Amino acid sequence: MKYVVIGGGVVGTAISRELAIKGSEVVVLEKEATAGLHASGRNSGVIHSGINQKPRTLKATLSVQGSKLLREYCLESGVPMRECGTILLANNTREIAQLRKLYDYALESRVPDVCIISQGELKEREPHARGLEGLFSPTGAIVDTKILMEKLVDDAQKKGVQFFWNTEVKKVHDNKVETTNKDYRFDYLVNCSGLHADTLAHTNGIGKSYSILPFREDYREVPAEVNGMIYHVPDLRFPFLGVHLTKTIEGEVIAGSTATLSFAGREGYEGGINRKFLSETANTTNFWLWAVRTLMSPSTLNQVMHNLRISRDPKKFIEDINKIYDGEIDVDHLKIYRSGIRPQLVDGMGRLVHDFLINDQLGNQLHLLNTVSPGLTASLAFAKHITKVYLNKK
Repeated sequence: MKYVVIGGGVVGTAISRELAIKGSEVVVLEKEATAGLHASGRNSGVIHSGINQKPRTLKATLSVQGSKLLREYCLESGVPMRECGTILLANNTREIAQLRKLYDYALESRVPDVCIISQGELKEREPHARGLEGLFSPTGAIVDTKILMEKLVDDAQKKGVQFFWNTEVKKVHDNKVETTNKDYRFDYLVNCSGLHADTLAHTNGIGKSYSILPFREDYREVPAEVNGMIYHVPDLRFPFLGVHLTKTIEGEVIAGSTATLSFAGREGYEGGINRKFLSETANTTNFWLWAVRTLMSPSTLNQVMHNLRISRDPKKFIEDINKIYDGEIDVDHLKIYRSGIRPQLVDGMGRLVHDFLINDQLGNQLHLLNTVSPGLTASLAFAKHITKVYLNKK
């Protein structure tokens, strides 16, 4: 059985490695010169514990399982990783109620050792955190994503996986992949192309009711003093976590991320506006249905406008940080850290898809249409899930 995996991000690499462990012949096709140059390498490096996910969803299950597997893998493989814990903060009665709801969610999802902490306990853990109450999850961790990707690729190659770099896939057929270099035949194909997963699926008539909207996520380095990770309690109506503070493996503190439409296209990391947005996004029915839904929903429109303000105005960005941090941060001290693009899937009704989405409509193809955050966290568990549920009889 010959498997072709499209995409050398963390999920594609993890799946190829898992298939090789089970003795399969695996080829990975990646359009870049190396692995993890997009979503897998353009994030905050957080290994989530699972506290932000709704119970009984695939995201919740694989986040909790994946967090454990990934932390163990890092320790065994020598990948720089630090278990610093995650704290969600609440500053009023409404947010406290939301925090308690997330606590119940975490217990139901079996997130290890999660607990509610008082303001006093909060200050002991994070002296500059601003909150009346906190939700503490000790298994939250940070990782060096660059070294993690290098290790996973090396590990997969040693197990027999062949990686073909600078090989961009143009079209998927029933048993053949057309690329910029040559065609590759397969017995089974796994589409893990992230930002372009919908486009490649569409070339073979799969998932045409879904489209990806690219949301640009900006991070800034800030002169803050935190010991681990502090988050504002999220609004579960939306799949975005808002601005939070994370102390990286290198010891820097980064704030982010914002979430605004990428008018420069799916790989428009430098910002601006170009024709790719028109050809990749604005020409889809899903985009316009989402836009209409947004305009008709005061809460959604308010969130969109808030993200626009904090992404464009450094003072507003700092105001958002100061909701969870009581230290002094000056506008002049903000430094650009990096930007990423979130491949957010939208369904045929214009609704954002919250959970992971897998399409196995064709007997010899698997299209992972939605593997957004916490995709990094869930990657190793995702690989095991895919091979067990979809590929074990192939």
